[in-house]
Amino acid sequence: MAKKTLKDLPPLQGKRVLVRVDFNVAHDPKTGAIVNDRRIRAAVPTLKYLTDAGARVIVMSHFGRPEGDPAKDAIYRLDRIAARLQELLGVRVRKVDEVVGPGVTAAVETLLPGGVLVLENLRFHPGEKKNDAYFAQCLADLGDIYVNEAFGTCHNAKDASMIALPQAMAAAGKPRVIGFLVEKELAILDQLLSAPPRPLVGVLGGAKVSDKIKFIESLLAKVDRLLIGGAMTYTFLKAQGGGVGNSRFEHDQLDVAGRLLESGKIVLPTDHVVADRPEASAATQVVEGPIPDGWLGVDIGPKTIEQYRRAIAEAGTVVWNGPMGWFELEPFSHGTRAVAEALAASKAVTIVGGGETAEAVEAFGVADRIKHVSTGGGAFLNYVESGRLPALDQIEDRKTP
Repeated sequence: MAKKTLKDLPPLQGKRVLVRVDFNVAHDPKTGAIVNDRRIRAAVPTLKYLTDAGARVIVMSHFGRPEGDPAKDAIYRLDRIAARLQELLGVRVRKVDEVVGPGVTAAVETLLPGGVLVLENLRFHPGEKKNDAYFAQCLADLGDIYVNEAFGTCHNAKDASMIALPQAMAAAGKPRVIGFLVEKELAILDQLLSAPPRPLVGVLGGAKVSDKIKFIESLLAKVDRLLIGGAMTYTFLKAQGGGVGNSRFEHDQLDVAGRLLESGKIVLPTDHVVADRPEASAATQVVEGPIPDGWLGVDIGPKTIEQYRRAIAEAGTVVWNGPMGWFELEPFSHGTRAVAEALAASKAVTIVGGGETAEAVEAFGVADRIKHVSTGGGAFLNYVESGRLPALDQIEDRKTP
């Protein structure tokens, strides 16, 4: 059933609106400086809609994995994020140094219509990861309306701000809706799951088959072809009895890989870029067929790149999750870049599924030429697998005639 959205809310003038966003942005691990603000930019339309409507907007997010002590984990404070949000929104954004408490309550009480207040990193409070009901109630007391605009966190079943907080809002009869970003994510994914333009081509990379078994099974039930790249390639090749040299593969997943190959839809690379060690300065060569001992696969080869380009060009829908190689190192990035550029040039419905893949299309400068780049990695995978997410169960359903 469709979820209620911002457009289902009553007049917002003066209302205190709690907005759970996902500002867990890519950052410098030493300084905390923002490296990629894509997730902040993605929430701006919802926040601007609320401020323009005269709402008093209270923004909540997690950031990184702090241990709970702001003094020791100062890089995970949200000051830089609040400053960047202010630049993007074009209105004053105030940030407080606590998550809940008298100081936060006072800041909310003095927040004017059209104003924005950013709470401190939710994960500085122990109640967030414990789905603590009392902590959630303290947050619920701050607002009149709850908006879930954190698609990338919707698969987390034990975050208080995603589960217990909307439950507390529901108990008080307060509205719970999704924002524009989550609404768009669900519309795109629902199209993918129900009636995608054909042929539907999946492109799947990454390190491990074991991390994505359910996702692969779900894709195989929907796609016409599934193009494989990344380190998981070598588990599939090993399952076929092929030589993989020193490439990493999962011994305990060979039977699973063999079973998945029985679908007849999986396409494996026919050639590989291999290196003598996992470093950018390594000696490399292109290998067709078995990979020699002493060499490991680090990228798909040129013949495979052309094969995958043709498959993408002929597709009606393309869904991509996972890089084709070790794309962070330039010598091993060509396969991932080629797939990104092929999606950008395609006339198909093109969908990129969060995480490293989203970072790749941003880094290669093609994100704005892809129909949808998801802000969620795990949430994207989980929704394709099951068609539901725990946090969305807490949002009001829109009744249809």
